[in-house]
Amino acid sequence: MSKNQKIVGLTGQPNVGKTTLFNALTGMSQRIGNWPGVTVEKKEGILKYKDTEFNIVDLPGIYSLKSDSLDQKIARDFIIENEDSILVDVIDTNNINRNLYLTLQLIELGRSPIVCLNFIDEVEKHDVKLDEKKLSEKLGGLPVIKTSARYKIGIEDLKEAIYNYKPISCEIKYSELLENAIEKIVDKLDEYLTNIDEKFKKVPKRYLALSFLEGDPEVVELFKKNGELLSHANRIKEEIEREIKHDVESYVVEQRYKKADEILKGIWTESIVYDDIDKILLHPIYGFVIFAFIMYILYSFVIGVGDIFIEYIEMFFEYLGGYVGGIVPEPYTGVVVDGIIGGVGGVLVFFPYIAFMMLSLAILEDCGYLSRVTALFHKMMAKIGLSGGSTIPIMVSFGCAVPGLMATRSISDPMKRLITILVAPLAPCAARFVVIGFMATAFFSQYANLFALSILLISLSLMGIIAYLISKFIVKGKPEEPIFELPPYRLPDWNYILKRTWAYSKSFLKRAGTIILAGSILFYYLLNYPNPDNSYGMMLGKMLESITLLMGIDWRGALALIFGIIAKELVVSTLEIAYNGNIVGALTPLKAFVLTLVTVVYIPCLATVATLHYETNNLKWTLFAVGYNLALATTLGIVAYNIGRLLGFS
Repeated sequence: MSKNQKIVGLTGQPNVGKTTLFNALTGMSQRIGNWPGVTVEKKEGILKYKDTEFNIVDLPGIYSLKSDSLDQKIARDFIIENEDSILVDVIDTNNINRNLYLTLQLIELGRSPIVCLNFIDEVEKHDVKLDEKKLSEKLGGLPVIKTSARYKIGIEDLKEAIYNYKPISCEIKYSELLENAIEKIVDKLDEYLTNIDEKFKKVPKRYLALSFLEGDPEVVELFKKNGELLSHANRIKEEIEREIKHDVESYVVEQRYKKADEILKGIWTESIVYDDIDKILLHPIYGFVIFAFIMYILYSFVIGVGDIFIEYIEMFFEYLGGYVGGIVPEPYTGVVVDGIIGGVGGVLVFFPYIAFMMLSLAILEDCGYLSRVTALFHKMMAKIGLSGGSTIPIMVSFGCAVPGLMATRSISDPMKRLITILVAPLAPCAARFVVIGFMATAFFSQYANLFALSILLISLSLMGIIAYLISKFIVKGKPEEPIFELPPYRLPDWNYILKRTWAYSKSFLKRAGTIILAGSILFYYLLNYPNPDNSYGMMLGKMLESITLLMGIDWRGALALIFGIIAKELVVSTLEIAYNGNIVGALTPLKAFVLTLVTVVYIPCLATVATLHYETNNLKWTLFAVGYNLALATTLGIVAYNIGRLLGFS
């Protein structure tokens, strides 16, 4: 970075439109890497405005500056270490009172951010009035800019504010009780400034006092290094708690929210347009009924519309196989037609299912419903040992477990984060949905959506049971009370939805052209060499058949499951090759059901296993996750198959 280049940090809570704003400011001048020493993604871009070049850094979305989660620690360290940077505090104007919590913390940290009121189009659409000049005055003169990153409203005003930025001094005062406590701790801090970490010498002593009172792990550790200071601060903390009759950590949080309400008084009229709808959608009974109905409609849409496209794709690959078979030399016909076209085609034929599933989830997210699902499930999550914040990583895992595991970084409680990481791969991802979709249409065509929904419900039930057992006996921790943002209901932004759908779908196509292609060729050779009657694949499959036969799965199915560890889509392509394109004739509906269930539950793909190890940084937990998945799938397969036979199915 050149000496003349200025740093701009975009900060804000999750789901405030920060990434869209980042794209609007930087255009195509972007680069993606990782923050030093950690695996969290770092996005940077260049904004050239007038005679100045700005390096825009998109900081992780955070709810506060408390260092009890990796994302929050990264953001706070950046803000402390880059004291000359320009901060743009992006706020979802629909949730301005909640979002101002972070703004107040930035001021406590001695910074004077540009306050960017995003989604202003939605606010004004509902006739909500907001006086940005009065808000600026109440925030000590901070620049306040109204924007809508989606519709490029106010972007030039924001660029001008960044260009003309000059830091100012502003301070926020809380209750007399809290201010007296802060002052007493600050007075004592003066004696210990020479002994504290270099990083914290840059921040206001007032911030350190507040951070200690609210239980910031890093600051508490800092105080522990100075016994007399810790004792003094603890006495003050106890005095406050005797006065307020509850813990001081909650009191600090309450004071910030109270201050946010005071600031907004007279300049903001809150919208209650959707309150009645949320009362229904978040109802402990109606909410779950509506959720089940929406999921049923979603799966009906995905399978119903997907079937229309699948029919034509099947016809194309049948024609392609016949055409290529007629022009490829005889020695290569098998590997090209059966291995490549049959294997890869057997997966690609279900591309419409993936695309429509991703489209449906993107619509639900963009409309604001998925945030309601998070709030709806948080009490249930707490009962099974998870956090309310676990819902989003699990929902993301329905697309792909890799970003789902990465999304757990926003969970502040390390124990809850670990449990979420261990169970999130049980969510049926897009790759597993290929297997579900194939078996649904091949064996349960009249009840395809019910079949898919039943597999979903079984996997979610198992996730809940496993999470409960892990939290009860292996990873113990106290459930936290999560913070939820409920964005307003929005009309779909089709540009965003289609881009998001294509991003997920494209990754599926890349896998089909690389991993699945290579796997299909390898599987074909394993199945045909030295000869089809005594192949290497048969020998490998026979080694596992003694176990898989207990589930009704022969050596071919066992071999398909082995390849499924590389990529779950390979289960379909390998079965197509192993059964010479006649899976329906080789399996019964019961065996198809069991094989689907085992595929959904057993060891996740290698990319997921690698990410799991990356996120936990612990081989023990990685091996535990792989081991319990394998044991669970084996037990489930054996039990399901034998119960099915007892009920008269074959």
